Amino acid sequence: MKKYGDTVEVSCRTCEHAEPLINEECVLCEIRGVVSAASSCRKFIYDALKRVPPKKVKIDELEYVDLDE
Repeated sequence: MKKYGDTVEVSCRTCEHAEPLINEECVLCEIRGVVSAASSCRKFIYDALKRVPPKKVKIDELEYVDLDE
């Protein structure tokens, strides 16, 4: 899949079968039960709606400098 860059994160965190728990390190999988969010299995199906985009970089305001002086 090259829709969101060259690679897609293959982990239970972005799987269609998994639902997040209160603890962000674990997910509830329909197939395997409670597993680590970083793990994956052969039943992995990518769910694009669970993808978390990278945060935007905040740019500091620039100072005005007069070059004629």
